[in-house]
Amino acid sequence: MFASFSPGTCPSSTQADASAYVQAGCSMKTRLTSVLLMVCLSWTAVAWSADEKDAIEKTVKEAAMAAATFSETKDRQAVLKLYTKDYSGIQDGETETRDAIDKWLSDYESDLNKGSTLRFISAVSNLHVRMLGSAAWATYDYVFQAIRKGELEAQDSGQCTTLLRKEGPTWLIQHEHCSKARPMK
Repeated sequence: MFASFSPGTCPSSTQADASAYVQAGCSMKTRLTSVLLMVCLSWTAVAWSADEKDAIEKTVKEAAMAAATFSETKDRQAVLKLYTKDYSGIQDGETETRDAIDKWLSDYESDLNKGSTLRFISAVSNLHVRMLGSAAWATYDYVFQAIRKGELEAQDSGQCTTLLRKEGPTWLIQHEHCSKARPMK
């Protein structure tokens, strides 16, 4: 009996080589099982990626929200828990570390305790996330407003690129680069 094989395929299913086909383990049931297994595994990867993408988006949005609600919560850890210990960033050309964020929050809390009415509002839009293993990056537009006594005191808007690292089950911000949009010359 003659049976032809190709890499990754089963022998042809003519009557002459039916026994070779069955012996090679390529019954219709085996093929169907293989196809179903591949579909299930690919669906899991898609679902996992969607869940991870949602978690990354949540981290970026939560960082903006935690900073904006700090005047009410005065919870520095709600902000700092979203950043890696070795965080470094650039905000309009100025370098920033996790310690610098902590100091800014501490100074802001001190001003609030002295009666400052300065509040911040922030918004993230046009958020796009990409992921590669335990690393990810997000690009987005931001608007940050300073409000004092109900009046707009200042506004800043621009674009950010944020690099995130997965530590355990949590996505944390490792680096962020935000810049104001400048008019074209």
